[in-house]
Amino acid sequence: MSEPPRIKRNALAVLLAVVAAAVLLAWRGGRPSQRVGARTAPDYPQLFAEAGACPRRGDALANGRRSEELGRLRADRYAYDPRDGVRAVQRYQEAAACYRVAGARREVSRAQRASATLIARVDTDYAAARLNLANALEQKRWSAALSEVHRLLLLTDHVRRHEYVEWLEKILGRVRARASTAP
Repeated sequence: MSEPPRIKRNALAVLLAVVAAAVLLAWRGGRPSQRVGARTAPDYPQLFAEAGACPRRGDALANGRRSEELGRLRADRYAYDPRDGVRAVQRYQEAAACYRVAGARREVSRAQRASATLIARVDTDYAAARLNLANALEQKRWSAALSEVHRLLLLTDHVRRHEYVEWLEKILGRVRARASTAP
């Protein structure tokens, strides 16, 4: 039997990670309680709610290529800055929209595959960060909690005025103070 293509192996690995995170959350009784003081964390926002649109100016095919290239560049930087993963998905979705306007079916498919792969990776990391934050808060590991709050704030940077993001910003000061005084 031949070895599956690299994309299929990556998709399988991401799928297994998502299933493992879901099983772990179910085992813990649903969403974990994330508390600092007496306040529990509100529901978290979805990172990828709407698909991008193609800019109206210029050639749609050229805009698609430019957006796809920007998506690749941002995706490469995702390991260093979580915001770049979200921005890369937005660029890939914009590229797919431009390719669709231009009638370039193969390019639409390629941009959508890149977007879906990266969405799975970022959503898995997002779920892991939320779970790590819950565990760190529960176990009073303030330095780890501070790291996860920062990661979650970077991932949700594009989300405006959501209760979960406001909660993260609110607990940031308390967690930072506890982390600085922890042994």
